[in-house]
Amino acid sequence: MPKISPTEAAALNAGTIGFDKDIFSGNPSLQSLKDKYTVALSPDEQSFMDNEVEQLCTMLDDYQLTRDRDMPPEVWKFIREKKFLGMIIPKEYGGLGFSGHGHSQVVQKISTRSGSAAVTVMVPNSLGPGELLMRYGTEEQKDYFLPKLSTGELIPCFGLTGPRSGSDAASMPDGGKVCVVDGKLGVKATFKKRYITLAPVAGVVGLAFKCEDPD
Repeated sequence: MPKISPTEAAALNAGTIGFDKDIFSGNPSLQSLKDKYTVALSPDEQSFMDNEVEQLCTMLDDYQLTRDRDMPPEVWKFIREKKFLGMIIPKEYGGLGFSGHGHSQVVQKISTRSGSAAVTVMVPNSLGPGELLMRYGTEEQKDYFLPKLSTGELIPCFGLTGPRSGSDAASMPDGGKVCVVDGKLGVKATFKKRYITLAPVAGVVGLAFKCEDPD
């Protein structure tokens, strides 16, 4: 038997079975999903799809974007001003307060015009540190970072992928330790990352590493 990796073991031990059971039974049905979930765009989300998303799509030239390896300044400006980077951030912090379904529909629509543009919008609303700050940040951190992330004044990225472990979080060698230096609590980390989406333009980074607390 091949050895089970830590990542595979974590997946095997996580939760219970759901729709995946129906798939492997050889007789899958979407009815159970329909009975369990009701998804629909809110009026704000539908309006955004019909207007801002449609306008962005008309601005995207995927061939030129791929050739230039960047989006035109007017596209970056539009994405920032219309808060495409702050879709999941609550309205009280300047975001749009969209649901996960709303966010996914926006990204899906943009991807029909440009995969690169879709990923540019997707990362700050999923892998970026915005949600981590929303869930675990102090009030001071939320007040400082979230409004800037909503408007694109700060563009986030997520540092997971490494040259040795790829995007397998369980196998990454990057690590850090909680420490106190000059009376201040912090973390000393050693890491090596590669292929991080938006890293060249990011102003705030969510960094993935294995953290230890000696105390």
